[in-house]
This record gives sequence, structure tokens and C-alpha cells, in this order.
Amino acid sequence: MKQIRIKCWVEDDGEKLFGPGPNELIKKIHKEGSLTKAAAVMNMSYKKAWDMIQRLNQNSEEPLVILKKGGYHGGGAEVTAHGLEVVAEYDKLEKEITDLINRQDLLKLLK
Repeated sequence: MKQIRIKCWVEDDGEKLFGPGPNELIKKIHKEGSLTKAAAVMNMSYKKAWDMIQRLNQNSEEPLVILKKGGYHGGGAEVTAHGLEVVAEYDKLEKEITDLINRQDLLKLLK
């Protein structure tokens, strides 16, 4: 079966900054309230997840995620309003791309 495939991400100086992985990580952090739990759900190391969030925060006008250090009650992570806005805009872009691909006009011509 023929399919059109497009991957979408944001680059910074030629390096991937934001795309499907970071988007999913932020969603999982929002759901779990914890970077550790979000990383585990995604089968990602804590270090990789932490590095990803640090890089995103450093390359954004405002932090996307606030990480709280552990203590007696443990740490946690909170997705900021800005982070939720970035996720919503990325999801919107992905939907627009999917809708465009689903038009299938090109595929009809290639049968």
C-alpha cells in the first residue's frame, strides 16, 4: 500500500530540538507529575529525559517544564502554561500535516 510519510520537528543549528519525542515526554510529565515516571513510561533513561528538558527550557522564551528536587515528599515536575501551549501548537501542526496527507490526491495519480 502506498503512503505519504512526513516527519516534523524543530531544529536549532541543525540539531533536532523539538519533535515527536519531546512532545510525548512533556505530555507524559504532565500526566505523571514526575520526570522519573514519564521517562520510565517511555522506556527512556532519566538522564536522557532530564537532558532533553534542560535543552528545551534553555532554548525557549520561558521554561516548558519546572523540575522540583526530591526531598521528604519526593520531587516532581510541572509542565508550565507555556509548555502546554507548545504541545498544543505542535499537536495542531501534526494534525494539519496529517489532514494534508490524507487528501491522497497524489496517491490517486500514482495507482
